[in-house]
Amino acid sequence: MAKQKRGKVLKLEKNWRGTCPLCNRTRVKLAWPENSSKNARKVCKACYARGRRP
Repeated sequence: MAKQKRGKVLKLEKNWRGTCPLCNRTRVKLAWPENSSKNARKVCKACYARGRRP
């Protein structure tokens, strides 16, 4: 069964899709903070996962 509310909260946020500042990929979702600081810039999912690796 399809999920009706998938991504609804994300799409309400301004600038949720764009170019990642780290890897320069275009047209990706920018929903993850680069680090835990309050004014962290948003990065793509791949860069977020790469930064969290031990």
